[in-house]
Amino acid sequence: MFALAVLTCLCACKEDSKPDPGNTPPAETVRKELLAAVGSCEQSRSKAFQATAVELETATAALAAAPDTANRDAARAAFHRAMDAWQEIDAMQVGPTLPRSQPGGAELRDNIYSWPLVSRCAVEEQIVARGYESQDFPAMLVSRRGLYAVEFLLFYEGTDTACAPSSPIVAGGTWAALPVEERQARKRAYAAAAAKAVRARADQLADAWDPGKGNFGATLASPGTGNAIYPSVQMALNSVSDGLFYLDSEMKDRKLARPLGLRECDSESCPELLESIYAGRSKANLRNNLVGFRRIVEGCGEGFSGRGFDDLLEAVGSDSLAQALRSRLVAADAALNAIEEQDLAQALVQDKASVRALYDSLKGVTDLLKTDFVTVLDLELPQTVEGDND
Repeated sequence: MFALAVLTCLCACKEDSKPDPGNTPPAETVRKELLAAVGSCEQSRSKAFQATAVELETATAALAAAPDTANRDAARAAFHRAMDAWQEIDAMQVGPTLPRSQPGGAELRDNIYSWPLVSRCAVEEQIVARGYESQDFPAMLVSRRGLYAVEFLLFYEGTDTACAPSSPIVAGGTWAALPVEERQARKRAYAAAAAKAVRARADQLADAWDPGKGNFGATLASPGTGNAIYPSVQMALNSVSDGLFYLDSEMKDRKLARPLGLRECDSESCPELLESIYAGRSKANLRNNLVGFRRIVEGCGEGFSGRGFDDLLEAVGSDSLAQALRSRLVAADAALNAIEEQDLAQALVQDKASVRALYDSLKGVTDLLKTDFVTVLDLELPQTVEGDND
């Protein structure tokens, strides 16, 4: 009963922060304002991530220089802050973060955080080869660097290897022959090199959105004739809308369905398929993903105020759909808060039903995205969107 009251209050409060429906501006005006708001949001979030990337670079360098407990804890705390900031951006991909095959894409996302294209063995092979010392390291395969590599290097304390017997470091005995102290020293140096490379990519992302530099926000906000990337308002909106389906393909399906045993899992649950198995922050990642998603759907300001897709729905006369979308997002947030365990790894064992409830609540949001949302706004479903046959 209390949860229902909170949900009702939150929805009402959100409604109060919206403009008077009687003063709703024309849909075309809202479309342009929405694109401008998305650009401004991306710019502010990329600057926030850049600041945490600088902190991570500094902290890992200090750890490599002086490997004590205080520096280790500081580096881990810096990683958590950087990942908090990144996970918001990961759920609102548009423009420079996208692959080069997409409008405005510069492939910065995978160069910063390539999950699920990751490989612990690939990282361990570079520990032995000291590939992180090469001047070509920033251009190596993304599975060997980025925030995933930093997470493994900072948090995993085991001495085993994930590499198969056919791997050169196992077959040749070089992993086993490497003294534990030397291996740990190399991991610290590797973490510093990977964090430095992440910081460089964070700089590129922030510069791309900076009004005084790449100014991609202006490109997004001014579609039409003469704009080679977004020749129409609808194409720009489609590009932003495509990013919203991260909630479907990554959050719901990959980050939850697989560990829950609903997909690609041969057991009742598969905690080894969780996103963050070293730092234990799979739950925290989802929380920040949800914040990033809501910044685009509801608004990027305090309490998710400001222009969002919900305003556009209201501008085209779909007030009930806008309210349903906001209500389901509040319900998803409540489901996430209802998971009492620190991370999903513990929750899958101690209260799997709460994790399934989160999955179901996110599915409630994606059901709207795939149907009424794209239909009402005349948007296209991304080709990567899967059906829900769970």
